[in-house]
Amino acid sequence: MTINELIERNNELRAGLNEENQKFYDDFLIYARTTSWLKDEQAVEELLLNSLQDILKAQKNGQSAADYLGKNPQTAAAALLKKLPIHWESFAKLLFYVFFGYLAIAFIPAISVPGKVVDLGAYLLAGLYLTLAACLTTWLMGTAVTLFQSIRLPKWLKTVITCVVGLALIFPAFAISLWLKTAVRFSFDGWVGIATIVVMLIILAIYQKIAKANQFINRPIYYYIIFQALVGIGTRLPFMEGLTSTKNGKLVLAALLVLGLIIFWLVSWRMLKKLKNDDK
Repeated sequence: MTINELIERNNELRAGLNEENQKFYDDFLIYARTTSWLKDEQAVEELLLNSLQDILKAQKNGQSAADYLGKNPQTAAAALLKKLPIHWESFAKLLFYVFFGYLAIAFIPAISVPGKVVDLGAYLLAGLYLTLAACLTTWLMGTAVTLFQSIRLPKWLKTVITCVVGLALIFPAFAISLWLKTAVRFSFDGWVGIATIVVMLIILAIYQKIAKANQFINRPIYYYIIFQALVGIGTRLPFMEGLTSTKNGKLVLAALLVLGLIIFWLVSWRMLKKLKNDDK
């Protein structure tokens, strides 16, 4: 079965769990999926499905998931994940996703406005920081998830803490790209800008193709980047250059950029709503 078929089958079988086993397996699954960045995704999903099938068999025999796999779902998941070898291709993809993903999200919109000098060096350093932060986060993820779930706090407070920690990790990257000045600065005007955007879009297409399991989640980001890229290409075409230099032209350009953000949020809301409905 493919990864998506394994996930769908997993979702179908989980409906057969009783309330106690459902809670145990949900914690088991969340921990496994959030701490398996360096494992082969196919192998992880097969492990999750096999574990679920074993729990269902034990349940029929009057045995709980905790009795079958162990009292702590995180410990049980960690023990099973350790048996899977490190998948270096997954590690390489992680580095590529983070580094290029940041450049695509931040750099393409930055050069969508012609005539703007862009500090490429700052963006590269910000991408490098995020890549190192992702490696550190991946290494500490298992301990962090276990510790966080063991702390008794209201759900809303845990959500706030998660958002604050996430913003704290991401903020330095944006601070570097916005305020750090390097000597590697370019003005991506005219055909140079168009060629740069086209190259980025080609790399993005390759990125989208190899990120099959995450296409659904990443789709709003793709739409946003492509929209910004089209604006960037359009404003650099010879017959548009004079228009964008006028006051009305700048207002139209600003309106287009805002429209891109609105489209991004609408698509994101629709995707999240569909995910929520699918979970039900």
